[in-house]
Amino acid sequence: TINLGGGSALLPLPIDALSLEEEIQIIKLLQSKGANIQELNTVRQAMSQLKNGGLARIAKATTIIGLILSDVIGDPLEFIASGPTFYSGNKNRQTLNIFNKYDLMNRIPAQFLQHLKQYENTNDDQNISSIKQIYNIIVGSNRIALEAAAHLCHQSLNYIPFIMTTCLQGEAREVGRRIVELITTKPSQLIYNDNIACLFSDKSTFDAFQTLRKEHKRYCLLLGGETTVVMKNNAGKGGRCQELAVSAALTIDNNQEDISILLLAAGSDGIDGPTDAAGAFAFNGMITNEDDIKRAHISLDTHDIYTYLSEINDGANLLKSGHTSTNVMDIIIVLVDNKE
Repeated sequence: TINLGGGSALLPLPIDALSLEEEIQIIKLLQSKGANIQELNTVRQAMSQLKNGGLARIAKATTIIGLILSDVIGDPLEFIASGPTFYSGNKNRQTLNIFNKYDLMNRIPAQFLQHLKQYENTNDDQNISSIKQIYNIIVGSNRIALEAAAHLCHQSLNYIPFIMTTCLQGEAREVGRRIVELITTKPSQLIYNDNIACLFSDKSTFDAFQTLRKEHKRYCLLLGGETTVVMKNNAGKGGRCQELAVSAALTIDNNQEDISILLLAAGSDGIDGPTDAAGAFAFNGMITNEDDIKRAHISLDTHDIYTYLSEINDGANLLKSGHTSTNVMDIIIVLVDNKE
């Protein structure tokens, strides 16, 4: 089998206690509350006959090989396509906890809640490993993509590549702001804290970044992962990568001439939200006049950022690559030219 991004959504087969429409509505509710991909896929595992080792369980073959394209932070096999060939235990209690966390218990079908409670301690797959040989191999991931980008940068551009993290998470607009603030703050004034930690794999990577800035004026920062957007009522059209980019553009000080920044935030699948764009760019001078700044803030607040980006600069600040037929999460590329 080939397990890849999109498998969680495209391989449903809900359990008898749920209809497909109910499953879709539950996932939409969780997404609107800002649930991360691990939480979404935990719930999907509890709703499906095929996920969480289900495909391996019902397959006639006794030897199963899963070729994995990871679209989940940290490459956990249980969450990639919700683990059709990897069993990781009963998910019913975790699912109930997630519903409680987002105050959704009264919006979940009663029959499904009853099922979760009734079979909370069931372990249908306890003997699967003694019956079948299952091999799961990761053949594509965000780390592999960033390393390829770093190699290309080193060969083709006059910038020093630096991979900051493959585990980027957080509210998209906050991440965009923090990336620019990190770059524009003098190394001597930077302190490794919670606001900065989300941008790095660990403290040692932050220390290496500090050394990079002291030794090089031109560098290419590479980040990967998956940010989130907490939706509000009457949301417009946009995506997390576009929100990250516009937030970064608004944070860039256009009067600071000693540093040049070009940022691209894009989904590796070529799709950012329900739009035809993979993501968007941010750079010095992108948003300058007061009217555009005001419109940008309103578009972020109403999650209508695609409309805004389509209307300024003839839509040139959007990246439209088309579907790439793969998905290893989002990639953020930042070219920095320090002219000091």
